[in-house]
Amino acid sequence: MAKLITITLLRSTGESSFEARGECDGKAFLARTIIYRGEPIFKVQESGADGALSHLRMDASSFDRGERIAIARFLKAAREVEAFTAEPTLSDLSVKELRTRCREAGITGHSARGVRKSDLVALIEVAAEAAEVAAASTVAA
Repeated sequence: MAKLITITLLRSTGESSFEARGECDGKAFLARTIIYRGEPIFKVQESGADGALSHLRMDASSFDRGERIAIARFLKAAREVEAFTAEPTLSDLSVKELRTRCREAGITGHSARGVRKSDLVALIEVAAEAAEVAAASTVAA
């Protein structure tokens, strides 16, 4: 039977660890990853008898096996889609791509001799901040 799963939070908590919050058929859940055979897999976390959050055995859990599997599959797919669609940061771009962005934004000094990648990133960030300030002052006026 299909489960209705909604995600309210999906964030990275480390290099290969993630945390997610949401609902499965109206029941709130918290899921965290563990590394299994080199890959992160989601496990539903619940409060045990001592009140600490942990992965509970099936007989002590409020989620049945189908709900746990559905949550894990849904979160894995969401994590992979997020990783695939995440826009690269400026430091991920090549020097050529950064120079192209500078040219498109009308930033001068991007092709001067001795300009490094870090200089190009700084130029673009400063220009973006200046554009935000200009936009904010236009709205305020």
